Parts: sequence; structure tokens; C-alpha cells
Amino acid sequence: MALLKAEAEKLSQNDMLRGVIEEFYTTDQMFGMLDFQPIDGKAYVYNREKTLAKGAWLDPNEIVPESTSDFEQITTTLKINAGDVDVDKFLDGTMSNINSQKSIQIASKVKGMSRDFRDLLINGDEATNSKHFNGLDKLVALDRVIGGASANALTLSQIDELLDAVDTGTDAIIMRKGTYRAYKTLLRQAGGITPDQIMIKDFGYVPAHDGTPILVNDYIAGNVDLAGTDTCSIYAVNFDPAVGFHMIFGGGPAGFRMEDLGTVQNKDATRTRIKQYVGSCLKSTASVAKLAGISNV
Repeated sequence: MALLKAEAEKLSQNDMLRGVIEEFYTTDQMFGMLDFQPIDGKAYVYNREKTLAKGAWLDPNEIVPESTSDFEQITTTLKINAGDVDVDKFLDGTMSNINSQKSIQIASKVKGMSRDFRDLLINGDEATNSKHFNGLDKLVALDRVIGGASANALTLSQIDELLDAVDTGTDAIIMRKGTYRAYKTLLRQAGGITPDQIMIKDFGYVPAHDGTPILVNDYIAGNVDLAGTDTCSIYAVNFDPAVGFHMIFGGGPAGFRMEDLGTVQNKDATRTRIKQYVGSCLKSTASVAKLAGISNV
């Protein structure tokens, strides 16, 4: 839908402070840890170990058996996230004295598309919507899921068990804001201690459990019903693109790209297209684990 006159007038009031007060916030510290890898073409193919060949213990002169390992070929494709913004030329030319109508609409559109992208990082499911990429919750292997049969309050030993489930080494623990509050309560009950702090390069100081950073992400669903109780999950993730969870992109630089499409053919407005070509990738299933059924949402 093109920029409406009523919306333009809100952004052009003479007594209004320059800028727009943001109203939509969702905490997501995980995004800053993600690695984006460029690819050529529309798909990325890699091989994952399926079975390992072994030798045999032999008696003298016994025939040596032959065997080879099996590999599973994994293919992940780029997905298109795109949207247009139409801004009436009259409104942009006459009501941009305080706020640039076009700039604000584009920035707001990018924010909305970015929020959708970050939601898919956790909750994306190609089986439900083939236009989406798979998020953490879909990529985690069943043998890496701890709990989930019933709702349970968080315990410190559960977090230790979660870390043990990531054989490649955990770069970060991902949890909701309410779950992190419960974690701090557990530490106080254990002796009045507070979470450790750890420095992540180009990121800053974050809390840590046993040396592993804790990142807050409220895109994790907090309404997974278990026998009438709302529950959530906690994730342990390795972000190393060699073995872990990372993103892929193609068709140009990473992130959102903008194209000025010029004047719309059937109306006096300009059109800007915002798009990204992106996908998700999990190299080893040993790089992501999930603690499910946590009632501290």
C-alpha cells in the first residue's frame, strides 16, 4: 500500500520533533553473533558424516575387511525476502519539511522486514512454508533435544546438560528474557552470586554460565503448551561456519539492498524495492542443542 496522506501528515506536523519514536522492540542479541557466508548460485551443498567406516581386530593371516564411510548430502537454498515502498511525490515534496517521508518509510519497512527475518532465525520452518528458511528450532536434531515431555522450572544442572549436548563446543546459550531472570534467581539462591561477565570481541560484555556467553532473544516462543502450561526452550549453539549454525547470502552484499525503481507507471509516486537473498545452514547436527519444556518464560 502506498504512503497515505493521513500518515504523511502525522510525520509533517510543524510542532513535531524531527524523527519518529520507535514503538516496536524485541530483544535479539543472537543476531550479532551470526556469521554470513557468500555463495555463488542459488543453493549451497555440503556433505555431512552419516556412518564411519571401521577397521577390525584380526588374527594372523586373517583377511583384512574393506569398508568405506557414508555421507549425507545437504542442500540449502537462498530465500527471497522483498518488499516495495511507494511514496506519493506530492506528499514527499510538500510534507518533508520536518521528516523525510521517503526516508522514514524506507527505514520503517527495513525494520519490519528485519524483525520478520530475525523471527525466522528461531522459528523458520520450510515444511510449513517453503518460502522460509529453517530456523534453530527446526534444525536441532531430535537426539539433541533435552526434556520437553512435561513443563519444568529451570535448574542449573539442566543448563550444564544442555552444554554437554553440543559436542563441537557451545559459543552461546540463547534464552528468553524471562528465562534469564529465572537463571539469575537460581544464582542468588545458590549463594547470592551474580552471573559471570565475559567479553565477546566486537560485541561487548555479556553474562556467562561457566564461561559460555548467555544471549537474550525474545523471538523464542514463550507459549509452547504442555498440559496447559506455557513453556519455552533454551538453545546452545556453535556459530563456527566450519561446523556450526550460520547464514548464507548471494546476489550481492549481505543484508538488505535497496533499488530505486523510479516513478510508478500508473500513479505519481516513486517506488523503492528492499530485498535480501538469504538462507540458513547447520553443518553438524552436534552444533545445536535444545532444552525444552521450561516454564520460566
